[in-house]
Order: sequence, then C-alpha cells, then structure tokens
Amino acid sequence: MASVHPPLSPRPARPGFLLLALVLLPAASAWAQSGDPSFRVVNNSLKVVNEVYASPVSAPGWGHDRLGADVVPPGGRQLIRLPGGDCLYDVRVVYQQGGAEERRGLDACGLADLVLGGGGAAARNAPQGNPSFNLVNRGERAIGEVYAFPVSAQGWGPERLGEGNLVQPGQSVPVQLPRGECLYNLRWVWLGGKVEERRNLNACGATNVVVR
Repeated sequence: MASVHPPLSPRPARPGFLLLALVLLPAASAWAQSGDPSFRVVNNSLKVVNEVYASPVSAPGWGHDRLGADVVPPGGRQLIRLPGGDCLYDVRVVYQQGGAEERRGLDACGLADLVLGGGGAAARNAPQGNPSFNLVNRGERAIGEVYAFPVSAQGWGPERLGEGNLVQPGQSVPVQLPRGECLYNLRWVWLGGKVEERRNLNACGATNVVVR
C-alpha cells in the first residue's frame, strides 16, 4: 500500500499529548475480559485511516503497519489483533489525506474501541448507566486536580478530588459521578501545572482509567 507521508521517525521519550478520542466499552468484550490487548479502530472522522501502528510502551519503535493492505474508511471499523502479554501500548494512526495522531500508554487490555473523530455519533449512541470509575496514576508525579463532565454539558464542572487531596504515583482513587450519561470528558492536572485531557470516554465501561 502506497504511503503518502515521510518515513516514521523513532518515538521520542516524552512526547506531547495529542488528542485522540477514546471510548472504553464494557468489559463484556471478549478480549477485554481475557487480558488480550486487541482492540477495534472505529473511524468517526472524515478521513480514511491508512495505517495503524501499535507497539508495547517498552518497545523502541513503532513496528509494522497493523492494517497491512487494508484501510478504514469514514464510518468504518477494523479489529487490530495484538499478541497477549503486554497491556500498555502506544498507538499511532496515519490518515490517507495526511496527518497523524498518537496515543501513549493505553491500557489496551481494558480497551474495546479506539474511536477517532468527533464525539457526535458516539454521543448519540452512548449508553446510560453508572459512569463512576477509579483513576489510576501510573505517572511519575502526583495529580492535584481532576475534572470530569458529560460531553453534552458546557465547561468542566467541579474539581473531583477535593481541596488539598492528591493522587500519588501508583495510587488509585474513586471518581464518583452521577448515574445517567456515560460519555465524559476527563481532565487532570499534574503537580507542576501540566494539564492533560481525555475526550469522549465511555465511563460506564471504564472500571479503571489509567493515566501516565
């Protein structure tokens, strides 16, 4: 399959955060239950996905294109099969019309669908239920603030940890959310001021949300 972009360069050690819509579906998924890191790419963007790379975070490079001769058209989906053993993966998606997106440190064993594009279609089809989850800090610094708000709402809403509370490295804390909508936007602030976000999270299917 012809590629329309320059050759991949080695992955930097500490990349910047790039937005990639992420939906964690219920653990009823066979591979999520079995510890299999395989997942589906769901293309809700307006671009054709030309290549998908997925490699364990411990690997030095991206490896081979997991789509092979296939592409994922707008509105399409494709299963990305990965070998068992590792759960933490880095993923890179390359679009046929140019441009790429990356997501680092995915807990792929708990991931059913990796959704690309805006949240409109996902929001319309989102289930209702209990969106509460455990936030797991696998980073090197403490988290000082956490915000979680439905994608249908405006703004980020209240800070969820409470004044003076921290999520230390290696610690897990419950984030209690009201029953109802499942699709949430998540924002967390590391000590030192760095802010990261995860959009279109299906919180009703995410028992643990891992950040690093």
